[in-house]
Amino acid sequence: MKATHRPTVSRPALSWVLLSILLTCSPLAFSAPKILLNESVVLTDIDSAYLNQIFAMQTRKWPNGQAIQVFVLPSTDSLHRSFVVDHLQIQAHQLDRIWNRMLFTGTGKAPTVVESEEAMLNTIRATPGAIGYVSETFTATGVRVVGGGER
Repeated sequence: MKATHRPTVSRPALSWVLLSILLTCSPLAFSAPKILLNESVVLTDIDSAYLNQIFAMQTRKWPNGQAIQVFVLPSTDSLHRSFVVDHLQIQAHQLDRIWNRMLFTGTGKAPTVVESEEAMLNTIRATPGAIGYVSETFTATGVRVVGGGER
């Protein structure tokens, strides 16, 4: 029987390769979503408490009286989960529970779900009073960008 030679990689070399991959990918993996507003909304910044009230559907009007239209990605989407953790400081299942309670008790409605970042941008651009989010790297034109990168 002929012995086959298997090339080996030392642990330190493998560790350096894995570390370099992690550092190369980390800016994309760890960038926080940015918040988009329809241009009819006249805010320049939104604090986390106000943002929480908006996405929990507890605040229904902007300060000027215009109705707030909330748009989100599906709850299973990694960008949605990142947005909820980074900006709302809760878990996605907790936000789902808030929306479900409002639906089942008849005290409110859940936000409108869109299927992609492109659909999110187009919907926010076309809907007065709209708010939503896209990834930090997604190009968003024709809307007001009020956040991104905060943790």
